[in-house]
Amino acid sequence: PRTSAPSTTTGSDALLYLLFGVLGAAIAFGALAWLTGNVTNSLVGSGTWAPFRASDALLRPEVMWPSLSTTALLIGARIIPGLFTVALATTGVVLWMRWHSGSKNGLARKADLAPLLDKEITAKSKSLRPSLNDRERKRGRSR
Repeated sequence: PRTSAPSTTTGSDALLYLLFGVLGAAIAFGALAWLTGNVTNSLVGSGTWAPFRASDALLRPEVMWPSLSTTALLIGARIIPGLFTVALATTGVVLWMRWHSGSKNGLARKADLAPLLDKEITAKSKSLRPSLNDRERKRGRSR
């Protein structure tokens, strides 16, 4: 019989990790959009460096850099930071998977169960307590 209720934290933990991942990716994308938008503006636009406003760079880059063309905005504030964000997220997932791959899933393998089999338990108990060697013979006679 089950002694406790099943845990509900596995699904909510996964959703929490997903929420943190999406939030982190959005923050990274906004910061990278601000940086690459400013670099693009310095190279092909008016050359003024906009103050750090990652949310504006993420949502309204045309307001932050009005002198840039649509193509320059698309490449400098959308495509390049998007590629960098995907590369960062992929690297983070690979490192997280590598870090967590050593953990076990909770199920015993055959090698883990081998010391618990009858033959191994009997041999171990006999090696620890030699007086148990006669016990099998006594039990066999009484039956």
